[in-house]
Amino acid sequence: MHEECGGYSETIESKRARFGDGFANEEFALRCPLLPVDNNEHWQLFPGLTDIAFCDESGTFPIGSPEFEISFRKLTGELMQLLKRMRNRSTSVFVYPPNPSKCLHDAYGALSNEMSARSYRLLPDRQVGFEDQLGEASLSGFLLGDEYDKTIGQLTKAASVSGKPWVVWCSPASQDVAPGQERQLGLLRNLEQLDSPTKTFLNATITSSKLREEVLALLRPNAVASESGSGKPHVYLIYNSRDRDDRVNAGQIIYHYQDEFHFDTPNDPAQRTIRLTGSDGVLLMWGKSDEAWCSREFESMMQVARPEQSKGLCLFDPREAKNALPIRFAGACPISTLPKNMVGSNRPT
Repeated sequence: MHEECGGYSETIESKRARFGDGFANEEFALRCPLLPVDNNEHWQLFPGLTDIAFCDESGTFPIGSPEFEISFRKLTGELMQLLKRMRNRSTSVFVYPPNPSKCLHDAYGALSNEMSARSYRLLPDRQVGFEDQLGEASLSGFLLGDEYDKTIGQLTKAASVSGKPWVVWCSPASQDVAPGQERQLGLLRNLEQLDSPTKTFLNATITSSKLREEVLALLRPNAVASESGSGKPHVYLIYNSRDRDDRVNAGQIIYHYQDEFHFDTPNDPAQRTIRLTGSDGVLLMWGKSDEAWCSREFESMMQVARPEQSKGLCLFDPREAKNALPIRFAGACPISTLPKNMVGSNRPT
């Protein structure tokens, strides 16, 4: 209970920074007691919550009773206001087309789901005034398939002079258009050659997962650095948080180098991608976990890495069974290292 509440509490500052002071309580949550509990000390873990009780000293309100209906109406009213405030304060992202063809369906679905999961407001959310909605957005993205859409040409012209970042992604299908769709090839070439300082052009070799990472990096380029404000280099320390020995080793690293680095740990899965792409370095610590765990974590690192600036270091517990794995990884791609003073003779084993 304490660990779960602690992990949630660590996200509150970023919520305040993003949504401001317009919420009814300081914890961004509602509390609905269903049973009376004497001396419930757990309430102290989340001070300042809004209480909407579904009980009194005699017990839980029966469903359909006047007391239940009053509490239920209050709860739905609070939730509606909370969701409206979240929607209005969320950063808007314009992704076109809103009704993707079959060849864009998976990429659009993955990108839109990622944006929604991170509380971004997805535009367009109405089928009129596309250009006005593009103007509301902090970033716009255009997915190109195998069919010509004249609206993309109009919207990208507006995006190119908006002063805001915009992304063009060419799907593999865009390279093999059917006869009669030559205008699509012309549009692709025009967008590739268009001179715009805020444009990011991703050709057909870029996967849809890389597209998501690029969009996130453009939306929150300084997200990691702004979380602590310490001015220290940010290091994302990855380890198996289910293994106590690994947690102890991670704690030693954090303790010994806390004056030199700000460490982020895998306590908030929602921040994983941001920390992988936005940290100054990533430290993958492989202790007692099996090879599948390390392979999965390493592949995740490489999938989101931005080659021009990413730095990573792997610490391996000195075991014979692991000797072959770094060799296989090294053959796939080089691993840059963190600053030399990150690795010392006092490393935990």
